[in-house]
Amino acid sequence: MEVSADFRAGLLEAVAAGLTIFEIRPLLAAEIERGVSREKLYQELLDTILFLREQGREAEEERVEDVADLMSDWVPREYRL
Repeated sequence: MEVSADFRAGLLEAVAAGLTIFEIRPLLAAEIERGVSREKLYQELLDTILFLREQGREAEEERVEDVADLMSDWVPREYRL
């Protein structure tokens, strides 16, 4: 299954609103619950990071990088997706 069409917009809206990574986590969890693979979701996060980088939106890029860390060993196991 593909990442939902409105995922990126929702992610960017949450980042712009200043939500913490833990407040954004349910957005990612919902995609996984829909059946999106972790690999596809992580790739969408990477694509979003590149999109922001191309636009020179460094602060938002860093925030999305922090969100992507939820899918890595960088955060405690209980917070990972």
